[in-house]
Amino acid sequence: MKVPSFSIAALYLLAIILVSSLLSSCLSTLTLTAQKTQLGDELLATSSDLINGKDTDLHSYVASFLKDHTQNEFSDTHVSNIVEMLRTGTLASASNGNLKFISTWKQDDKEEIKTKLETLLVLFPKSAKSLTQKAGQQKFMSSQELVELIVKANLDPTLVMGVPASSGEPDILRIGWGGSGLFSSVVEFEGEIYASSDVTGVWKFNGSGWDPLVEGLTNYDITGLLVHHNSLLAATKNQLLELRADNTWSPLGLELKTYRNTTLQLYSTSSSGVTCFAALQPFLGCIDKNGNVSKTPLSISKLKGVYFDKSDDYLFGFNGKKLYRINKSDGSQTLEYTFPTNILRIERLGASLGALVYTQKGIFELDSFASITIDLKNKSILNVLKDTTSAGNHLIALGSTWNAGLYKLTSTPEGLTIGEKVPISFDTSLPFRQWRKVMTKPIGMPHSVLGKIWFSDYRGIYGYDVRTNKIYEKSRDASNFVGTDIHIDADKLYITSMDNGLVSMPLGTPNEFTQIFPRRGSDWLLAGHTWSVNSNEQGIFATLSPWNLAQDYLLTADKENNFLNVQKIDDATNRSNAEAFWSHSYSRKLVVDEEILVYKDGSIGGLFKLKFTPRQNNNDIQETTSEKIFSTSNNRVYRALLKTDKYIVSYHIDDEQKLYFNDIGSKALVKTVNAPAGLWAFEIAYVDDELYLIGARGNAVIYKYVEEHNNFIEVLRAPSSSAFLALKKSPTNTLTIAGAVSWGGKASGSAMLKLSDESEWKDITCLLANESGVIDIEFTDDGQYVYLLQQVGSIIRLQTTKLSAFQGCIS
Repeated sequence: MKVPSFSIAALYLLAIILVSSLLSSCLSTLTLTAQKTQLGDELLATSSDLINGKDTDLHSYVASFLKDHTQNEFSDTHVSNIVEMLRTGTLASASNGNLKFISTWKQDDKEEIKTKLETLLVLFPKSAKSLTQKAGQQKFMSSQELVELIVKANLDPTLVMGVPASSGEPDILRIGWGGSGLFSSVVEFEGEIYASSDVTGVWKFNGSGWDPLVEGLTNYDITGLLVHHNSLLAATKNQLLELRADNTWSPLGLELKTYRNTTLQLYSTSSSGVTCFAALQPFLGCIDKNGNVSKTPLSISKLKGVYFDKSDDYLFGFNGKKLYRINKSDGSQTLEYTFPTNILRIERLGASLGALVYTQKGIFELDSFASITIDLKNKSILNVLKDTTSAGNHLIALGSTWNAGLYKLTSTPEGLTIGEKVPISFDTSLPFRQWRKVMTKPIGMPHSVLGKIWFSDYRGIYGYDVRTNKIYEKSRDASNFVGTDIHIDADKLYITSMDNGLVSMPLGTPNEFTQIFPRRGSDWLLAGHTWSVNSNEQGIFATLSPWNLAQDYLLTADKENNFLNVQKIDDATNRSNAEAFWSHSYSRKLVVDEEILVYKDGSIGGLFKLKFTPRQNNNDIQETTSEKIFSTSNNRVYRALLKTDKYIVSYHIDDEQKLYFNDIGSKALVKTVNAPAGLWAFEIAYVDDELYLIGARGNAVIYKYVEEHNNFIEVLRAPSSSAFLALKKSPTNTLTIAGAVSWGGKASGSAMLKLSDESEWKDITCLLANESGVIDIEFTDDGQYVYLLQQVGSIIRLQTTKLSAFQGCIS
C-alpha cells in the first residue's frame, strides 16, 4: 500500500543519509528483526500479572525490561507511554495486527504521537510497514519525520516504506485483499507461520502481511500443511510435497487424493514418528521418520480422518458415522463403532480424559464410546481447536457451516465444560468485511501456533489471543479471491470476482479498496458472483449472478463508488442448464458503449440489450430494460463478445465452432464463419482492426482471423497451459501481452509479452505472484502501467517502461 504524499526519490535520499549517519546504532537491527518473538509480545507475556497492579511496579518492570532487551534509549516519557498502552490494551491490539487505535490519536499532541509510534516500531518491528502506512494515512507527520522514526527504531526505511531498489527489474506491485476464500490450515515451522489455501497454494507470514510461497507447487488446491520431523509438508488434492531449503516445493513420491473440507482430519503421527494420512480412496499412505513412504491398500472406499492413539501398530480411521480400527502393516480393519451422527475429529485435549471422538451432535470417549455429558447450547459441533501449550485454552466451534461461534472449552478430570462465546474482531479494511461479519466453520485441525491458537475458515485466517479473550482476523494481504474481470475508468480500477461483488480501487493508492456492492449484510439476497465490468459516461456496469436466484442482473453504480440499482437481465427459473459451460448458465461478458450488451450462455441464455437506468424511488431493484435480441439453440458463448464498427461479433463453442456476425444496427445475423475444428475461443479481441480468437485447441492458443481470405492463422501457443483468456495491446502501441490459465488448480498458467519492434514472444510468468495464469489485462490510459488479473489470488501491476527492457523469464 502506498503512503500518501511521499516522494520516493526524496525519501530514498533521506534514508541513505540518515542510515549512514546512524550506522553504528543499526548494528542492533540484525538482532532485533531476527527475533522469532517480538519484544512487544515478550513484554506482554511477562507483564500480564502486573498490568492491573500499581503504576510504580509496572513502570519499574517496563524500564528494566527495555534496558535488558534493547540497546535503544528510552526516556521516562517512553516508559510511561508503554505503561499506558499496556493498560489500555493498545499493545495487545498491535500484537494482533489490529491498528484501529492509530486513528484515535488525532487529538493527541504531535510529539506524543511520534513517541508512541517510535515505541511501537521498536516493540513490533515485524509490523513496521503496517504501522507506518496507517500513520501515513492519518497524515500525522511528514514523510521525512516518519523516516526519522524508522531509523531511530533501528529499521531500514527502504524495506519498511517499500522504496524500490535500482535493480533493472520491472516495478512490480501485488494488489489484493486478504481472505474471502477458503484457507485450509495454519501451522508453525521453524518459528515461522504458514497458511494454506484451496485456490492460492501456500502463504508465509512476514510479520505485517503474507507472502506467496508457491514455487514448485504442482497444484494450488492445498488440503492442509503439516510438520513431519524437520520438514514442512503440503498435501495437495492429489499428492504430498516437501518444502526444500531453497523455499521450493518438491514431490515426496506419495500420491493420495485429499480435498479441503471433505478431508476432516488429514493426518496423525504415531509415537514412533510415523505420519499416516486419510485419503479419499482405498489406501493408507504413510511416511516414516526417515522419509520413506508407503501405500497400503484398504477395503474401505475412503477415509475422512485418521488418528493414532496408544499403539503404533494400528490407528483409527473414520468416514461418516463409522469408526474403524486399521492395522498399519497390512491395512486390515474392523468396524469398531457406529455413532449416531457423523464423526468430525478425534483429539486428546488432556491426559485426564484421554482421546475423545467429536461428532456433529455429541462427544464420546474413544476407549469406551461412552457419551460425555456436555451442554452444546442446542447447537451442532463443527470443530475443536486445540491449545497444545500447557495452558489448555481450548476452543470449540458450534453452529452451522456459514454461521459459527467459538466458545471456550475447558478440560477437567470430571469432564468438559463449554464456557462463554469468544468475540471476534474482523479486519474491516478488507472490502468483503463490509457485509460479511460472520465466522464460518473452522477448517482442518486447528491448534497452537507460536503459543496462540491460529485457525482458518471459508473466508479468512484468525488468531485467538488469551490476554484479551478475543479472536483477531489475520488475513491481511493473503489474497485468496477468484477474479473474473478488471476495468479502468478515469482514476479507478474496478474488480469483479467470484463471491465478492463489485470492488473499486483508486489507481493512485493501490490496495485501498471500496466495496460498491454488496454494501451490507441486508444485500445478501443479491450477493453472488460478478463476472464482467465495463463503463460509459453514465456509469459503471457489472453482470451479477446471485447465489440464491436463477436470474442474472445488471448492476449499475456511479463513478463515486455509489451503488445505484440492479435490473434483471433474464427471467430464468433455474440456473442449471445442460448446454451451458459446466452446466450452469451465467452472464460472463458485457459490452458497453451507448448501449449495453450482455451474453448469457446455455439454452436459456442469449444476447441481451439493456439501457442505463438512474436510481428511482430509492429502489435497489429497478424495472428491467432488458431485451433478448439474438439467440441460438445452445448459446455456447463464454466471454467471446465484442463490437466493431460494423458488427456485433460472438464466438460459439458448439458441435461446430463458429464466429457469428450480427449487424450493429438491426442486430440481425449477417453471416457465420466456421473456425478451425476443435478451437474453443473463450475470448475474442479486436487489435489494430484485426480479430483475434483467444482460447484453446489441445492447449492454449491464439488465432488471427483474416477476413479478406476468410482463414485463420495461428499467432501464439503455450503448450503447458490450458487456454489463453486475454490479449491486449498497450495504448502506446509499444507492447502486447497475452495471458493463459491452467484449469483444475494446476500451476502451469502463463503470461507472454511481445514488443512492437520484435517478432518473438517473451515469457513474463515469473513476474506474477503465482502460476495460475492471467485472465484479464488492463492498461492505464497513458500506457505507463499494466494490470494483470491472475486466475486466483491477486492483480499484478507492472511498469511498462521497465517491462520493455525485461529479457524474459529463465526456465
